[in-house]
Amino acid sequence: PEIKQKTVSTERAQNSLWLVKVPKYVAERLQKCEVGSKFGVIQTQRTPAGPEFTFEVEPKLCEPCNGLPACPSSHTMKLGTLAGVNRNLAVYSDTQDVINIEGVVKTKFDVMQRSDPKSSLSYMKLKRFEAEKKMDPGRKIVITNKSHNNFKPSNVSREQMYTTKAEREEKLRNKRTRLDADAVESMILRAFKKHQYISQKHLVAITGQPEAYLKGFLHKMCVYNQKTPHKNTWELKPEYRYYESDNAGPSEET
Repeated sequence: PEIKQKTVSTERAQNSLWLVKVPKYVAERLQKCEVGSKFGVIQTQRTPAGPEFTFEVEPKLCEPCNGLPACPSSHTMKLGTLAGVNRNLAVYSDTQDVINIEGVVKTKFDVMQRSDPKSSLSYMKLKRFEAEKKMDPGRKIVITNKSHNNFKPSNVSREQMYTTKAEREEKLRNKRTRLDADAVESMILRAFKKHQYISQKHLVAITGQPEAYLKGFLHKMCVYNQKTPHKNTWELKPEYRYYESDNAGPSEET
């Protein structure tokens, strides 16, 4: 595909930006906050050791919601360094026709929960909830006195759901039906007039009978060879052997 060329705007490239890293629970509430609404307040206090920054989340956003417990509202902002990070870290915004450079990151802050008792208790409750949620199994056994039908009745069988019409018709054509005993015995005798030794696979193909059904006749009329040279083949028992006089004899094996 053709790559569309865009204009890069550097009007706001000299702006100094902050890179602020917040805890997961703060990020979750920030994502649910409406665009343009107030999320929190950053306060600065001068001390002999240098300026201190605090971040206060709006109290209504820290309240329990959607099954989540309350979260701490007071946080400290620790000034970090950009060591090991590209000094030219910038922020871009992409519009339909123009790519704007919003500014360059000059300062990094890490937002951390404060150590006062109220915030610590709220934070411990939040972490406990997260730990219990991870240990909670996905499925639970519920005992109920009512019967629940979790599926809709259908007149479509499982085979019709997972096979095509052509496959079902082919299976129906190849379906083997049981014949009466006299007809099966006659087919077995005719087969052994041509060959003295026949494998079970070929007997199934010749008679067209189910393999389990045919096996009963084979045990009654035949002997199974388990030794060479005719291993794994069937042979008629002596009392069932009959060959026409005009033939020299049946062929050895099939």
